[in-house]
Amino acid sequence: MRNYLLVLLRTLQREKLYAAINIAGLSLGVACCLLLGLFLWSELTYDRHFNNYQNIYRVVNEFSVAGSHDRFAVTSRALAPMVAAENPEVKAWVRFQNNGAGSGDSGGLAIHHGNDVYFWNNTYFASDNVFDVFSHKILYGNPKTALKDPGAIAISETVAKRYFGNANPIGETLTTDSGLPNKITLVFADLPPNTHLKYDMLFSDNGAFMKDPDSQTARRNQLWNVGNFTYLAMAPGFNPKDWPRFSDEFYKRNMTDIGKQLSGSWKSWVQPLASIHLNSDVGYDLPTGNPIYLYGCAAVALFILVVACINYMNLATARAMRRAHSVGIRKILGASRLTLGLQFLGEAVVFSLLAVLIGVVIVEVVLRFTSINSLMGQQVSLDLGQHPALIGVLVGLGVLMGLLSGIYPAFYLSSWAPLSALASKNAAGKGNLRLREALVLVQFTISVAVIASTILMAAQMHYIASKSLGFQKENQVIVTLRGASTIEKVNTIRTELAKNAHILGSTEARAVMGQATGMNVIDMENNSGVMTHITTANLPIGDDFVSVMGLKIVQGRDFSKRLLTDVGLNCLVNEATVRKMGWTEPLGKRVQAGGGALTGRVVGVLADFNYKSLHSKVEPLLLFPQPDDFTGMADIMRPFQERELVVKISGTDVDQTLGYIEDVMAKVDPKHPFEFAFLDDQLNHLYKSEHQLTRLIGIFATVCIFIACLGLFGLASFTTEQRTREIGTRKVLGASAWQIITLLSRRMLLLVVVASVFAAVISYFAIDEWLTGFAYRAGINPLIFLLAAAVAVVVAFVTVALQSYKTASADPVDALRQV
Repeated sequence: MRNYLLVLLRTLQREKLYAAINIAGLSLGVACCLLLGLFLWSELTYDRHFNNYQNIYRVVNEFSVAGSHDRFAVTSRALAPMVAAENPEVKAWVRFQNNGAGSGDSGGLAIHHGNDVYFWNNTYFASDNVFDVFSHKILYGNPKTALKDPGAIAISETVAKRYFGNANPIGETLTTDSGLPNKITLVFADLPPNTHLKYDMLFSDNGAFMKDPDSQTARRNQLWNVGNFTYLAMAPGFNPKDWPRFSDEFYKRNMTDIGKQLSGSWKSWVQPLASIHLNSDVGYDLPTGNPIYLYGCAAVALFILVVACINYMNLATARAMRRAHSVGIRKILGASRLTLGLQFLGEAVVFSLLAVLIGVVIVEVVLRFTSINSLMGQQVSLDLGQHPALIGVLVGLGVLMGLLSGIYPAFYLSSWAPLSALASKNAAGKGNLRLREALVLVQFTISVAVIASTILMAAQMHYIASKSLGFQKENQVIVTLRGASTIEKVNTIRTELAKNAHILGSTEARAVMGQATGMNVIDMENNSGVMTHITTANLPIGDDFVSVMGLKIVQGRDFSKRLLTDVGLNCLVNEATVRKMGWTEPLGKRVQAGGGALTGRVVGVLADFNYKSLHSKVEPLLLFPQPDDFTGMADIMRPFQERELVVKISGTDVDQTLGYIEDVMAKVDPKHPFEFAFLDDQLNHLYKSEHQLTRLIGIFATVCIFIACLGLFGLASFTTEQRTREIGTRKVLGASAWQIITLLSRRMLLLVVVASVFAAVISYFAIDEWLTGFAYRAGINPLIFLLAAAVAVVVAFVTVALQSYKTASADPVDALRQV
């Protein structure tokens, strides 16, 4: 063993370039694979930190009305207790109801402590047994009783530190805009990043205003409203396949009467807690993962590792000529083929383990000093102290990688006959030219496929960014109006804003493009004059919304302040609604809601605009005047009312304009910090995961091609060395340096071109699958494959040329002196 190590050290010292290229390639491959592996592990282990996750399920449901099928992650508040009463397999249930403003579309829920005011997006009302069903690390307080009292609140460690530093906050109070105190009864450790339902605060849902109705009839009527995430802790051995039968029976017992009135139906199913993140495709859900993205990341990690291993195989077989005499002499002295094979295999394993060590260092540096974590959408960490099993995984990876990359070179080097090995130093190196070319072909097929996929993804995202959405998204400032008292002053606010020359208009709405709109079953008059059910999105809007947002009216008119009839359900509809109803003349068609309590008519038709992301097609939308009359609303609910104020600005002197808007808002609402966002930024956020994936794949595509070029550089080095005398002879006969470089690179470039053809097929099918997630697509331009191929050809040529230039421009006399 000692002799083998000495031989290895001498080889490394003698062939520094070979060692550096191999270790660099393998180290980068390990680092990329490890980074992506940590990301994949985090994605695949969502919610598994909860002790009883195997028995926890979320209930989701589908409402079918008038031929429209809407699937929701949220259910009725009444569902959980009614299901538990009828199904003995339900051992416990927990409801989470978003606490009003903390929906994430706006700045969050304002929480006060003295003069400190911060906004929190993830706040919920929760059942008082939440800490029994979902295990948490409790820092302070008693989880059994924490949410029993109506005014109790449980907060995360982050919240506690924000308001109270490192002090124990139990017994302190936090207040919402209502002014009512919430007593802190528990502090829990921050939830891990791979938790699908994240929350910073949990309020007790035992308050009187949230009390479930006593009447069975009222509870059954409530089943047709949604708004709660419902989780069930089921008995061990529960089979989710049995749920649909129970759901059908539950519907027949409790929901058929209203279902018949609506010409609709309802069904539900349960999702295992651990599968929600990657296997949920229902509306009004929390942000979820995408399995296709995981497949893409896993493929890239595997590809990079394969490219790195191919480098080792290529270079090991290419440098075989240098070890021919050594192998021949060892065999004459009695070394067996097995002994030699194990020696060369051991070298590969040593290289790989060294690469793993360096790769771990690279990962630590990248995680600490780059923004790679933000591209992955979460905090990925390499904590070997907390996860010692990962050390074994890394060692195993190193050994496996060494075996895979070294097994063929070991077999090849140990197979030479002693006399053949000693007879010619070039025979060994030339013996496996075809294999080396095949490996280069595989390397560049992978590299070009990743490059092409990155360019195609970037082209789709550029298409998304540049596509006309049917409204003006640039220079639109979104300001959140908080509380009924502020919303009631909206006309005053708009009047003050109009005094600034850089403010071109303003309006208000319940939500703006890209934010969640309400969904309702509306009765609309068909061409025969019969009222029919239609499920449609609805958007309450303020004055001048159409003009400020740049919407186009194709029929009829906009709302008018001068017409007192433009109240109630007088509405604008989009072209998708017209198509859905099959109207030949939409203007004047009757609209009803609430069983006829609200009535109105269609006064105008808007050209379709993408009020949701381009992942989905434009669906029916109804816009009606925003009622800002809060007369009769309970005082406790007034502070939690919200509107979005849209301010259209000129785009010049933006900072001064924003300062003016802030001053106006400070006078009207001094209790809250100024909150604003640009509409185009909010819309870009809808494609955050796609942008992150594109950049992530782009980074690893660059690494992939770099590793391939490292191997190509080393291969060119050995090939040039083999042909030194030939190059000298050609130069004596008049060949130029450029002709020599072309000669040496021609074969490699041909391989890259062939690889590009294979890569085009692979990337076409991969991106075609990715594009299925978009309703609007840029398509796949064949020129992109040519661009990817051109990039690979240029990079490969430059790599080979850099290595070949020194030999090609050297004095031919020196080359001809070599024996």
